[in-house]
This record gives sequence, structure tokens and C-alpha cells, in this order.
Amino acid sequence: MWVSMPAQPGGSPPTQVAEIYRRALAAGVPQAEDDRLYGAALAAACVAFALTRLWRLPALDGRPAGEDSRAQLVTTLEAAAATAQAHHALPQLTGLCRRLAEAPRSRWPDADVDIAALAPYTPRRR
Repeated sequence: MWVSMPAQPGGSPPTQVAEIYRRALAAGVPQAEDDRLYGAALAAACVAFALTRLWRLPALDGRPAGEDSRAQLVTTLEAAAATAQAHHALPQLTGLCRRLAEAPRSRWPDADVDIAALAPYTPRRR
């Protein structure tokens, strides 16, 4: 999963929000410029966030089929695993997130989605 901004006026290509965030972060946290440190820290943050979302499992289990929050939990776990894998960090936790995503996928067929097929996040129009 990724977040991107639309093409800028004048024809410049779409900007990856992650790149903008990293540059802004590096202004106050110089370690963000170090690929090894940044990747490990980003992976840890994503995995921690995904694992904290598991507290919702009992509530999601009681919701009707097709409830978007079920697929959201699966994609959150898989996105955390993909981020950690992309940065070659936390291999055991990467595997754990993938296995944790498989359980609700098999229990909730409606949550069996391919995250690579999802469109990038776009901000809501107000």
C-alpha cells in the first residue's frame, strides 16, 4: 500500500508522500537519511501498529460479511510485513504478520483481497 499525491501543475510527476515525509523528518532527525536506520525504524513502527490493531479481532469477527474493516485488518498486517521485507528488517516479525494475516483471510473469505491490486490512497475531498 502506498500514498501518492497527484501530478503537480506544470507536468511534474506524482510525488510519493513517503519521500516527502522522510525529507521532512530528516530535517529534525538526521538518522532518517541513513537507509539502514530509517528502514529498520519504519518497519518497527509499521509492525507495532499492525500488531496493536489485533485487539479489534473479536469485534471484527462479529461483524457481517463484506465489512470493510475486516479487509483493512488483513491489509494492515500484510502492509507491515511488506514494509519490513522491503527494508530487510525484522524477518521473524515479518513472518508473524504474514501468518496472522492468513488466519482472518481463511476465516473471512470477504477479507481475502490482493493488496497489490488496491488503488493508492487518495485524500478525501471535502
